[in-house]
Amino acid sequence: MDETSEPTSDPGIAAISRRVAIGGIGAAAVGYAILGPRPARSTGDGRIRLDYWEKWTGHEAAAMQAVVDLFNQSQDRIFVNYLTMGGVDQKAKLAIAAGDPPDVLGLWNRNLPFFDQCGAIQPLDDLRSHGIDASSYAKAVRPLVFRRGSQLAAPSTPSSILLYYNKRILRECGWDPEKPPRTTTEFDEMIAATTRFKDNGDVQRAGFLPSDPGWWSWCWGGFWGGTLYDERTGQAMVDSPQNIAAYDWFQSFPRRWGLERLRAFQGAPVDNPTPFSNFFTGRLASTIQGPWLPMFMETEIGKDVFEYGATFFPVAPGLEDEPPYGPIETDILVIPKGARNPEASLEFIAFTQRQENMEMLCDGHAKPSPLASSSESFRANHKNNAVVAHEELLQSPNAYTTPWISSWDEFGMALGSGLDTIWNLRSDSARRPLEEVQAEVEAILQRAGARRERRGQRDPWLDLVEGA
Repeated sequence: MDETSEPTSDPGIAAISRRVAIGGIGAAAVGYAILGPRPARSTGDGRIRLDYWEKWTGHEAAAMQAVVDLFNQSQDRIFVNYLTMGGVDQKAKLAIAAGDPPDVLGLWNRNLPFFDQCGAIQPLDDLRSHGIDASSYAKAVRPLVFRRGSQLAAPSTPSSILLYYNKRILRECGWDPEKPPRTTTEFDEMIAATTRFKDNGDVQRAGFLPSDPGWWSWCWGGFWGGTLYDERTGQAMVDSPQNIAAYDWFQSFPRRWGLERLRAFQGAPVDNPTPFSNFFTGRLASTIQGPWLPMFMETEIGKDVFEYGATFFPVAPGLEDEPPYGPIETDILVIPKGARNPEASLEFIAFTQRQENMEMLCDGHAKPSPLASSSESFRANHKNNAVVAHEELLQSPNAYTTPWISSWDEFGMALGSGLDTIWNLRSDSARRPLEEVQAEVEAILQRAGARRERRGQRDPWLDLVEGA
């Protein structure tokens, strides 16, 4: 599973303090001043050695290891030393500040604004000499890695988020599983039809819960046509009418079934608990999830045991005939500032962007390809029978992700606190908590603007205004 979102026990968003990260960079910079830059790396046989830091473990790490092995076998000048680790973004900040960065670094797209603003990465525009430019990628992926007309990162494995549902349950409840709901009104009807209660009123099966798994709590406004942040003006939009409507719907779940009953439902012991247990065991009729879900389904309950369907998440009435809406993310590859041999690093990254190598990697992660098109064999043999829908969302003008701001961690923490108030019914509606988040976020953005001004850094919305 992708690590772009961490599972939490509530709908709030966990984030790492940017102040702590900046403090770590400052401490590491002292080490750089004392020790200076490190010498170039090489192997015993004279090959250039590239240290590639990545965050994946298990089958995801193995999939990239296979690509690395192919690259190492394809030529005799460069050897990629593939290293996986936790907290790779924080460790990379320290290493870059200390003048001893890896040669290639795997991050998440949400990290890119900070690394770009701090001048911590090198542009990848020379990928054009390998035939790679913006047109190489799916339309919604392009703004995740291009700004100011420059390629800042290369996508590795993307995620697009859909509604998954249990076809058997829908069928038993009188819903045609081949005609899933398209609007939130229809979705509420499906949720009511598929929810079951115990004799004492406790929830036995939930038609859907926005807090299960709770990894994309920032996403709900997008299904109403809203956004948290206007990238063209630099203004927060947290308390927009669309977001208020979306989070009123979010709050409707503890209101309709009872907060304590939902807590009991989500806290109930299950065999082999995983982030997918409620859906796999039939306690949830539908769930919001990423493309990796069927792979974990096969691992946990067996191949071809679970009859699932997937569709674009329902949207507010009036939006259903537009291109699909939904959150997307991507893992990315960058070359840190101070990398010893950026030409060799670029050659490796270009290798990963070739269609056959990209599809091998994405297949290993059970994700769609970030490229402008994928092969027929990739789609036909994919572990997920909804891969075409996942790829379609990556092409949609209505796909969205976290805001392009270096202060997203602070923004996300403020939003998470507001959503906790909403979910736990400490307000009559979403309006007041979102208005409070709006005020807090405006202060966060003002502080970020003051820091940019002191450091002579450009405002991020200029990246779009000037044609990124």
